[in-house]
Amino acid sequence: MKVLREEVVYKGKFMDFVVLEYEKGGKVFRRQLVRHPGAVVIVPILEDGKVIFERQFRFSVGDYILELPAGTLEEGEDPLECARRELLEETGYIAEDWEKVAEFYLAPGYSTEYMHLFFARKLKFLGGNLDEDEDIEVLSLSREEILRSIERGEIRDAKSLVGSLLYILRT
Repeated sequence: MKVLREEVVYKGKFMDFVVLEYEKGGKVFRRQLVRHPGAVVIVPILEDGKVIFERQFRFSVGDYILELPAGTLEEGEDPLECARRELLEETGYIAEDWEKVAEFYLAPGYSTEYMHLFFARKLKFLGGNLDEDEDIEVLSLSREEILRSIERGEIRDAKSLVGSLLYILRT
């Protein structure tokens, strides 16, 4: 496969929408994709074993869903530093102990977004600092509450499902 042409049709705040023209087997094809700088997802684990989640309104689905804290990498930013920043901004917590657990593509059929998943332990609450446009309620869930939330469809985004299931399998 050989890429013949690439056109950025829309340059967003942190992602670009791209049309690729490529050749395969003597034929020319076109694909659309989202070029994304990558992101982090954090499983913040309290001393009692509960995990911090966020109930957040997502315009893309028109509803509130339960999610693990996460955020987009800034240009040149180290994933661990991004995870530290996002945990504090979104939940008000800092963590003393960090463990990188997994890396994965979020939706490789149309996006380059690559996620770095961390477990964060030995948490300390400092206070939140949400972005002006964020609507987030912070809560903590036990292992059983996480499973029930998955079954009820309250946790339904890929990054939170992956993080939740890895937490349940590894702790």
